[in-house]
Amino acid sequence: MKGVPTVLITVSPEVSAQMRPPRTLYPKGFKIGNSLGRPGMRELQKQVLRDALNLLAQDTRPGETITIEYPEYGEQFEPPQVKKLG
Repeated sequence: MKGVPTVLITVSPEVSAQMRPPRTLYPKGFKIGNSLGRPGMRELQKQVLRDALNLLAQDTRPGETITIEYPEYGEQFEPPQVKKLG
């Protein structure tokens, strides 16, 4: 095997497919900026990262996107509150 084994974690699989990554993990339903989960969701973030690294050991076909649902991410997304200056 030549090169560096690579896994892309994406929240936009259609867009990422255009880059033709060797293998991709799509955490279904995650929002932009939350590729590993929302801030403070340490266990979920570790699980997503573990799942991505485990793809390196699997026999995936080139360009394959693996979709995994993480119910703990939840349906509701509340963006962080931004303090107004002034």
